[in-house]
Amino acid sequence: MIDTGHLGAPPDNTEKTFDAVPLRTHSLTLASKALASKALREVQVDLAHVDSITTRGRLAASVAPEVTQSIAAIVANAQAARHFLDLQPPVLDEVRQALDCIVRDAYRVSDVIYRIRGLRPLHGGATEEGARGDDWSDPRRARADA
Repeated sequence: MIDTGHLGAPPDNTEKTFDAVPLRTHSLTLASKALASKALREVQVDLAHVDSITTRGRLAASVAPEVTQSIAAIVANAQAARHFLDLQPPVLDEVRQALDCIVRDAYRVSDVIYRIRGLRPLHGGATEEGARGDDWSDPRRARADA
């Protein structure tokens, strides 16, 4: 049986009042934790995006000298080939060597670009190299078919 005798009796401590602050604090703490958790997820997404951009920037900075050097070599060899063709009589062996160097340097630049493209996924997880699949994107395939 439940004792109900104390219900009509005066309280033991009349000085004590009910304090709602702990209840309010607890509900605010839960709401604050939810907001903090959401904010943390947003900051993590932003940080991952910044990290991705930074990584691409570093990659571009590391690749730029190799690409620039190869393109400069292509230009220099093309100018040399033109010079050897302008001579009387033309020095065809030198022209042939300059053209071979141009092809080699073009392949080097092409390989760098393909490696970069292979690092960047497209929609659906495929890489750009795998998604294109055309012979125009690779000069070596086009030359082998000729």
